Amino acid sequence: MELDNIYSNLNYDQLKQDRKQQNLKSGHGGVQSTESVQGKWSPLVIYILLSLSILLSLGMLITAVILFTQRPTDMKSFETDFKMDLAQLQHNVTQLSTDMKILETDLKMDLVQLQRNELLWKCPEHWRRFQQNCYYFLSESKNWTEAQRSCALLDANLVVINKPEEQAFVEKWLANNGYWIGLRQTVSEGDWRWVDGTDYTSSVKFWGSDQPNDKDHQGVDEDCVVTHENAGWHDWPCYSLHYSICEKSA
Repeated sequence: MELDNIYSNLNYDQLKQDRKQQNLKSGHGGVQSTESVQGKWSPLVIYILLSLSILLSLGMLITAVILFTQRPTDMKSFETDFKMDLAQLQHNVTQLSTDMKILETDLKMDLVQLQRNELLWKCPEHWRRFQQNCYYFLSESKNWTEAQRSCALLDANLVVINKPEEQAFVEKWLANNGYWIGLRQTVSEGDWRWVDGTDYTSSVKFWGSDQPNDKDHQGVDEDCVVTHENAGWHDWPCYSLHYSICEKSA
């Protein structure tokens, strides 16, 4: 019995001794772990890292605030420019529309005026029109006085040619014959006069080569004028027979 107690006590002491050693080993290992961590991450390094992290976060926050505050300003500037461009475009469209209406009105007025002129300047049947005048080519041979009388019966005169375009128009309708025109010489030599009073001296002239020559080969006075195709004006005796051209306003 006594031996059992002794044995039990020894086992108990042995158990306590083992636990104490385990505790010592466990405590020594914890200190070693703490010292290892402290050796690896010193307080200065941790402070620097924390500071950098705070600065980086602060920089990101400031950047975000700047972008957030600047964005509305850019949007407002863009909106203002867009409104100005839109207003200018609308103004241009309005001006173009106004110009088109004015042009349309002018064209309509010109068309109406042209139609009125067509009615006012309309030539009688068988007459030919050039600008604002009408021309009638008589194909019956007559002397100058009879030709002028025939034109007067048509409310016209023998043609008075006072511009190159008119001379070209007249020549276009000549049929290889001489046609009386409204130009003749009075009693005084060289005093040529148009039937409508147009000043001969200041008006253009389309005399042919070596014309006027005043007399024919028999010495007869040539006081009246005919025009020939591509040959210009020639003076002829007024009693000679030729076709004639009458002219009156359209």
